[in-house]
Amino acid sequence: MAQSGPSDNRRRPRPPELNLPDMQQRRIPTSVASAGFVMPPTSGSSGHSMPPGAVGSSTRDRPPINNYNHLTEQALLRSAAREHQPHLHPKKANGALWFGVDPSVHKFIRTTWQAYYWGPWSSWKFVPEERRTSWWHTFIQNYYWEEKHHDEVYNRWKIHTQHTVCQKISRKKRDNEKPKYISEEDWSILLANWATQKAKDKSTKAAKSRTSAPPGKKMSKHSAGPNNFAKLEYDMMVEGGLDESPSFIDLVRKTHTRKDGSFIDERAEALVLEVEDVVDSMILDEDSPNDVSPTASTATTAPSSRFLLDQEFLKLAKTSKGRVYGIGSVQFRDYEPPQSVPASLKRSLDIDLRVSGIETNAEHVQTAVELLKTDMTTLKGDFLAFKTEFQQEMAATRSSLNVILQALGALGAVSPQVNQPDNASTP
Repeated sequence: MAQSGPSDNRRRPRPPELNLPDMQQRRIPTSVASAGFVMPPTSGSSGHSMPPGAVGSSTRDRPPINNYNHLTEQALLRSAAREHQPHLHPKKANGALWFGVDPSVHKFIRTTWQAYYWGPWSSWKFVPEERRTSWWHTFIQNYYWEEKHHDEVYNRWKIHTQHTVCQKISRKKRDNEKPKYISEEDWSILLANWATQKAKDKSTKAAKSRTSAPPGKKMSKHSAGPNNFAKLEYDMMVEGGLDESPSFIDLVRKTHTRKDGSFIDERAEALVLEVEDVVDSMILDEDSPNDVSPTASTATTAPSSRFLLDQEFLKLAKTSKGRVYGIGSVQFRDYEPPQSVPASLKRSLDIDLRVSGIETNAEHVQTAVELLKTDMTTLKGDFLAFKTEFQQEMAATRSSLNVILQALGALGAVSPQVNQPDNASTP
């Protein structure tokens, strides 16, 4: 068999300037092109601009960017595929999930940012904006919620991500252990920053602040351990068979007392006792003999006792930093910036109070309607009985009249027969 020479090879050699070892040509997906989105050109490792549609395959310079970033947030939110993802709802309607209550949401958030933590970022505020957007878009793609809950979901996602990033990085710093999701180079930069005098002074100040206490009081403590307050609140509602969340007072008792019922935190105990005294005084004043209708007052006060407790608690538990003492993550349940946390809770409480009043009035109206139906049924029965009795009396009267008329008719027929002989004897 003859060997083929160089002249037998018909393939033309590729010019050196066209060799692209770290690139591969990819076509833009039809769904993206038809929607009007354009894939921006990226740069390869050689520093030359890549042709439109080409995507670098080498990860030596930086890891690949999440493809979700090429779509706008609105396009992701309108995606029909999201409806088949797990649902989020603040009231956990129809078995939906929610932040702090279901561990799967927490795990997904933690896994997302750890998989894409590509820089010497010691906390959330040092994370670049494009990386935060990438994490958020990934979350959008994997969960579904109604449009009216969008702002609340974003705020809860942001707060949850901030806390988890801070907690994980701080714990690794305290244990002097490099996390798996941070490179050696980035971890060295973080260690160098933490070793500066400015960082040490800031850490000492923060540690002192965490262990500080108001004048005349001890350091704040709770008995909930690592459990999320939102999860504890939901468990209390389920165990008690309640249709609504327990009062803030009940939650503080649950999370700030020992097994024997004694308080572990002095400030929490003072708040609970003061709020209960104020509400008891309000209820006694409303039920005083000076009221025009004590029964109506009591009926109105009883359903709203929880709202009275929560209203007074928000007034007394507000801190100088714009937070609410003693209820943990529950205070962010209805948080909507730029409102403060107490203002958001008060707004939500006012709405619940109005809804409760409407529902109570609706129940009263329904009860009145049922009573009216009963009265109408009774009236209808009485009317039918009266009608039957009247008909019977009319029948008896008619029978009597018939007898009288028959008697009168008989007498009228006898009278001519009696008088006829007298007329015949006349000459």
